Amino acid sequence: MEFPPSARLSVRKYLGDAGDSFLDATGELVSKYGELWRLSELSFLDTQTVNLLFTCTSELYGSCILKACLPGPEVVTEINCLRAYAGKGYVRLWADNSEDNILLLERIIPGEQLGAVADYRERTRIMAELVHNLPCPWDGQTPFPSYRIWMEELQRNLQAMPDAQEMLDYLQEARRIYDQLHQRYDRRYLLHGDLHHANMLLNAARGYTIIDPKGVVDDPVMETARFLLNEVAGPDFPLNEASVARQLREMVAIIAATIGTPQEDILKSLYIDTALSKGWDLEELYPDPQAREDVIQKALATCKFVYGLL
Repeated sequence: MEFPPSARLSVRKYLGDAGDSFLDATGELVSKYGELWRLSELSFLDTQTVNLLFTCTSELYGSCILKACLPGPEVVTEINCLRAYAGKGYVRLWADNSEDNILLLERIIPGEQLGAVADYRERTRIMAELVHNLPCPWDGQTPFPSYRIWMEELQRNLQAMPDAQEMLDYLQEARRIYDQLHQRYDRRYLLHGDLHHANMLLNAARGYTIIDPKGVVDDPVMETARFLLNEVAGPDFPLNEASVARQLREMVAIIAATIGTPQEDILKSLYIDTALSKGWDLEELYPDPQAREDVIQKALATCKFVYGLL
């Protein structure tokens, strides 16, 4: 099976030289599960995401997405999260094999991402209503990480990097704010953990269906952060920080009114997720030292900007 250069570059960013062998193995898995699950019309879907997606038709379920994931613990947590929600607001999981890191999912049609909504106020309203209505309590048994676990793991990894001290400082402050926040918010709900614009798709009923969860157990106060972070990372930042700050504060006000969480606590969750997300950027592989340095400087600038909103 042939993959476009964009897919190869995306995979190599995470797997390095092992990316080519991963793609070769994925081609074999697609053939294997295409036959096992009786799929037809398999076609690669070039989304430029890290995981590999294929549109297909199932004899049992109709139009589907076959998802071949990069190996890692998030495959199991995604599967467990989708099983827990069982189609309530989330995409349906029809079949899976965690050993081969492969999932068969409902295909959402028409499937336009929430980012296609031009008005940021309307985007925010839609996201906030989804978040308000969706989180389900954790069953207390199925294992999932928390934001604290994510931060602890990231801290250990960054400590091994000689160029990550400034990012570690921001992460340490995020841990302090997280502990402070959880003196008031200590519910244990099953959250998405990566609820940005591309993970909310327009469905046939003209509502939105959520896809691609990380699966994390924490308080729902954390769930809007990744959506807001995507707004920070838009084309106007860092070119026009004042404009981005005004837009973010307006969006936070919309969210607060919808989900009943104080604006200052939504901003704290945004800072926590920013330190996490930008720290994770440092774990990726880059083609040369200058490319890595550029990422580090942008990560630090983003953390500084969001911290200034608190």
